[in-house]
Amino acid sequence: MHFVRIGNRAFNLDLISHCEVQVWHDAMSVKIYMTGAANNTPVVLNEEEAKQLWKYIEYVAEKPV
Repeated sequence: MHFVRIGNRAFNLDLISHCEVQVWHDAMSVKIYMTGAANNTPVVLNEEEAKQLWKYIEYVAEKPV
């Protein structure tokens, strides 16, 4: 399991099925969909939390194996 802490929440990155990024003028939000959720209700991150998550995902993507 791979957990990341964003704001006051911890996410298991292994359970994320997909994300949707919404950008409106200068505001940004991210909807995170998890596998195994009964009604598949997304977790919505505000702009600051979305930037933190995006920065972490870019870090992991560039990290050598």
